Amino acid sequence: MAATIDLDIITPSALKFQGKAEIVVAPGGAGDLAALPHHAPMLTTLRVGVLRATVTGDTGTRRLELAVDGGFMQITPAKVIVLTDVALAAEEIDADAARLDHKRAEEALAQKRGTDDRAERNAVAWAVAKLEVAHKTQH
Repeated sequence: MAATIDLDIITPSALKFQGKAEIVVAPGGAGDLAALPHHAPMLTTLRVGVLRATVTGDTGTRRLELAVDGGFMQITPAKVIVLTDVALAAEEIDADAARLDHKRAEEALAQKRGTDDRAERNAVAWAVAKLEVAHKTQH
């Protein structure tokens, strides 16, 4: 059996996941990063993207994917804690609505033409993250 690390994914409204993971890959503020058991302690910001983990339980090993809307991740040698405002699993995402959100966000970004476009870029990234997670179950 592979070594595991405790993983908690927490939003203001719910404990989205609590269990064991072999690896956690998150969209860190400075780029994607992975946490394995016995990782050096660290605290990092998260950007909008997809959080992936190989989780283990009574039924075996499975892949967990959640679209996250930024946040924070604390890593210790034995535990990973993710704090995010929103974490959506595939079954919580309406792919058609996400496609429409993506189209609207792209149009809004195109309208900015070089001005402060942080909110529009964030909206595009959020729509893409939701689509990526939603499409994993549709194939």
